[in-house]
Amino acid sequence: MGRVIAAYRIHPHHVPPLSQETVAGWMGITQTQLSRIESGEPITDLTKLIRWAQLLGIPEELLWFRLRPSDGNATSSGATATTMRRLEALRTQATHLLTTSDVSPASLDDWDQVVEAHGRATRSSSPSLLLADLAHDFADVQGLLERRPSLRAARHLTRLTAQLAGLINLTLIKLSEPAAARAWGRTARLAADEAGDVALSAWVRAQDAYTLFYGGAIQEAVTVAKKAQTIARRTPCVGAALAAALEARAHAVLGCSADANAAMARAEAILSALGPDDVTSSAFGYNEAQLRFHQGNALTHLHDTRLAIEAGDLALDIYPTGDYLDRTLIHLDRADCLIHDGHITEGAAHAADVFLNLPPQHRNGLIAQRARELAQMIPSRHQALPAVRDLGEVLALPAKPPAGGLRLLHHDHQH
Repeated sequence: MGRVIAAYRIHPHHVPPLSQETVAGWMGITQTQLSRIESGEPITDLTKLIRWAQLLGIPEELLWFRLRPSDGNATSSGATATTMRRLEALRTQATHLLTTSDVSPASLDDWDQVVEAHGRATRSSSPSLLLADLAHDFADVQGLLERRPSLRAARHLTRLTAQLAGLINLTLIKLSEPAAARAWGRTARLAADEAGDVALSAWVRAQDAYTLFYGGAIQEAVTVAKKAQTIARRTPCVGAALAAALEARAHAVLGCSADANAAMARAEAILSALGPDDVTSSAFGYNEAQLRFHQGNALTHLHDTRLAIEAGDLALDIYPTGDYLDRTLIHLDRADCLIHDGHITEGAAHAADVFLNLPPQHRNGLIAQRARELAQMIPSRHQALPAVRDLGEVLALPAKPPAGGLRLLHHDHQH
């Protein structure tokens, strides 16, 4: 019966193709339940089977049960009943198209609030948990786009697509999934450019630059960060500030102090020109705490340890305690400075304490990557120190695996 329902939904006789949503509505079940039925899940309620088969106009010869009694009255009224069913199918589909072909302004406003909430959640939520929510909402937005809404609504939904894809990109970066992050970055770029939003295009490309940076493609990260700033032109926006700060960090890794200082000065100037709505604790915002964290990281790579620690202290004073990722990375930068200055035991112990004090589900992604970098930078002659051995043992502790969803996200979306 499930296969028959699927066939008659997709290629019905005498009735235009019907959406799964429409058919599920007739049947009084959810789309998920209909999907299971179409996949072959057995149905035991004969009353429902008869009613569904009649609604869909499925011939009795295809079924293992009878649709109606064999008396003459039923036979004589069969043609009229069939016509009425077809008319009802046409009416229901027309109603569905008229009521769902566009997306209301109120619905779009609701989606704006959902995406803004996701942006705030990136500062404190576990990336693996956030990823599942982002994937679900991304699918829903794509479903709205497939309804072929008005030009106004389509442009708005395209912008939401770019924002959600950018957030997925950012979340995959935090989980150290660079290949998947770059794929989602491409989707975000396509959507942002299609939406025609300069500030959003700059923000998306800034996320691309971070993906490249954490993936080790430092020179390419510089190029993309500059591209993001060029797109923004002279308009102060979050994407330009993020890109300038990332450019500074990348130059610092390459040992180019003059270029790093110039890029950081641009980031600070852009931050000072941002409006109140942009200076928020969100993936869509940029604030003083982030600037000081980025500045401290650049100074750490330049081995200006005194100024790096000062910048880190400023950031820690401003960051909310719930912003665990950046706060942890600042502490690991401090351990880096201590190790570089020859305080091996103190630096290794600080890194181990920071890592061990995290909940197990947070000991992964960028945090684990940065902690391993610290362990690897300790000269071999110091590997026998107790604090260094302790750091190695702490890094070997199992972390809670990310929640499901990564496998589903390792592909490009073509919308």
